Amino acid sequence: MGNGEPGSFWPSGRVRRPADVGRLCWYAGGLLGLVLLSVLVPGATDAVVPPGLRGLPRGVVAVVNGAASLTAIAALLGLAVDALRHRRYALTTAGLAGLLAAAVAVAAEHAGQLGWIAVLGPADRPAVIPISVGIAVVIGSDRSRSARLTLLALGALATMTGCALALSSLTVAGAVAAVLIGAGAGFGVRVAVGVVPARPAEEEVRAVLARAGVEVDALRMLQVAAGRARYTARDDAGEVLVTVVDPDRRGVTVARRLWRVLRFRTPAVGRPALSLRGVLERQALVTALAGAAGVPVPRVQALLAAGPALVLVERPLGGMPLLSASVRDEALAGAFGALRRLHDAGIAHGALSERAVVLLPDGAVGLGELQYAQPAAGELQRDLDVVALLVAVAAREGVDRAVAALRCGYAPGPADTDRIVGLLQPLALVRPVRRSVSGTPVLEDLRAALSPPDRGRAVPAQRLERVRLRTLVSVAGGTVAAIVLASQLSEVPLGAALRQARPGWLVVALLGSALTYVGAGLALQAFIPTRVPFVRTCLVQLASSFVTLVTPPTVGHVGLNIRYLQRAGIPTASAAATVGVGQVVTVGGTLLLLVVAGWLSGVSPSQPSLLPSGNVLAVLLVAAGIVAVALAVPGTRRTLRARVEPLLRRTIPQLLAALTDPRRLGTALSGVVLQNAGYVIALDASLRAFGTSLDLPALVVVYLVASTVGSAAPTPGGLGAVEAALVAGLTATGVPLAAALTAVLAFRAATFWVPAPVGWVAFTVLQRRDRI
Repeated sequence: MGNGEPGSFWPSGRVRRPADVGRLCWYAGGLLGLVLLSVLVPGATDAVVPPGLRGLPRGVVAVVNGAASLTAIAALLGLAVDALRHRRYALTTAGLAGLLAAAVAVAAEHAGQLGWIAVLGPADRPAVIPISVGIAVVIGSDRSRSARLTLLALGALATMTGCALALSSLTVAGAVAAVLIGAGAGFGVRVAVGVVPARPAEEEVRAVLARAGVEVDALRMLQVAAGRARYTARDDAGEVLVTVVDPDRRGVTVARRLWRVLRFRTPAVGRPALSLRGVLERQALVTALAGAAGVPVPRVQALLAAGPALVLVERPLGGMPLLSASVRDEALAGAFGALRRLHDAGIAHGALSERAVVLLPDGAVGLGELQYAQPAAGELQRDLDVVALLVAVAAREGVDRAVAALRCGYAPGPADTDRIVGLLQPLALVRPVRRSVSGTPVLEDLRAALSPPDRGRAVPAQRLERVRLRTLVSVAGGTVAAIVLASQLSEVPLGAALRQARPGWLVVALLGSALTYVGAGLALQAFIPTRVPFVRTCLVQLASSFVTLVTPPTVGHVGLNIRYLQRAGIPTASAAATVGVGQVVTVGGTLLLLVVAGWLSGVSPSQPSLLPSGNVLAVLLVAAGIVAVALAVPGTRRTLRARVEPLLRRTIPQLLAALTDPRRLGTALSGVVLQNAGYVIALDASLRAFGTSLDLPALVVVYLVASTVGSAAPTPGGLGAVEAALVAGLTATGVPLAAALTAVLAFRAATFWVPAPVGWVAFTVLQRRDRI
């Protein structure tokens, strides 16, 4: 039957083309733009017949429309027969795309008739549905081998669209919507369920090899990945490795490499090839240069075209992976020697792992898997190769043998060794090596083994990232929050509201803000194992208000407190545990306050209730829904577990000890209550400064929910997230939008912006006195 399982209606090994994702985004964006245009600019999409089609004889147009309809039906039937014979999965995707397009088109027509969007056509002669379905079926079938039938069907559908416009069965907006809906549904199904790779049949591959002088009797499947198949075969000269890369795969390498270039510094990843052909051509060049330098590598014999696919023919290295069994020290040193010769030729391997290092039958060591190798590599790329091989050997053979093999085979100088030590970090390792040492002390042991014992300071880690992922998330989150707040502020007469503010209440807000630092100092002071001045502890909490300008709130606060305790003579482990216990007690006390405040909001003299009041319950339900959606994502659960589990392990012993000491626990809980009371006083005073107020239990719930959101936000100081959560909570409990916005701005000024310069002064003083 050939490749791609043509007899199956649901084959395995499907792929998702990057080009299809881009097209889906294009058509979905176009459809969204059309909807927004019709809603925001009424009348802009009301044109019925384009000027070029007015005045055409209706009888002639009707005849042409009928012929185009019959042609479209015949072409679609031809595509169905061709798919049934050659690749039945095309019928599945075509049917799914047609159903999706029909559903969206029906919904669009009803929305137009109800006046929600522009009218797409007359109710008695709907033309959006058949045109959308026809386009979706053609695109969803993905019959690139039936190019003539595909062009015929699309041409007939285009003619039908023009005739429908001339006959007033479609408006201009309806014609555009039909095309966007049909194409979007087709590409959406292709992205959602995947497409069958356009891999050539084995007979075609063998014929291409024969024309290149590689006569093989059979191809034996070695590996099948998305868009790529690897075969082994034999000819008169021995074994060959044949890699067939589908055209569907061509954009994947570029996308991954561009992402690496955007995230990492260029000296670490080099410059990506702009096409898969360029990647394979670079691999052929690298193998030739490495072979000339005396490095045993697989030899690329041919790079061929088999239709739209590419075929790479290699002579593999005979032997076995070096680290798959027990190996002598000479072989380990030989691996580093081969890498040294590769680097001396100006080549960086780029993906060194256990499988890439091969022990040959004659005892020599070769390097395989050169698809990511780069010629004219820089110093950093070569150092990353050394680190990858060093860590891979250390994970299997031990740190001492790995370091000895490095010094014997690669012979790095003192400056080279310092650079290698600075790169011993997980980010510098390829994924297989990184997984092999995850959760082990291999990296720390290698740093200790390579660093001279008389060195006075540790070698700093080299920065590899151009932009950290956390920075991207922070910028994106801050931008979204700024847009939301700006849209809200544009609807509020902010100047008039500020002129009517009561200065006395703003002073009270500042006093409440000052109270929070006393509470935070008290909550930490309760668990410090040695005696430290309480005033200094409070100054450290004030200094954290400056640190949170550039870090997420919890991260900067915790880091500064640990540094403070270290300077006070407390060991790092005890300092981290002390701060962790304080954080756990703070979270627990805050949750307890949230429960109590929620219950009190439902209590009244006439009708006491165990449930919160209606407004507070709405705020709590929305917050619970957001948390549930976040926890439904597996990645979020894994991240939460990775962060919480180590914290609990460090803090449980001290937490149990604190529970047996009522004085310490009472002091800490008093600090938690005082800290939250200060924030609530500041928020209440900010509301009263603009002529409004809220019941205390509801006010406490709104603040605590917003504070939790701000602590989880990745933006510095929870910027944007806290403001949005506070405004949403206040308006949900009945506070007018104008008052809520101005009060939140005043509250954040009193608790975030005004303390920052004072915190900078405290930070500078503490730093000069070597307290942090």
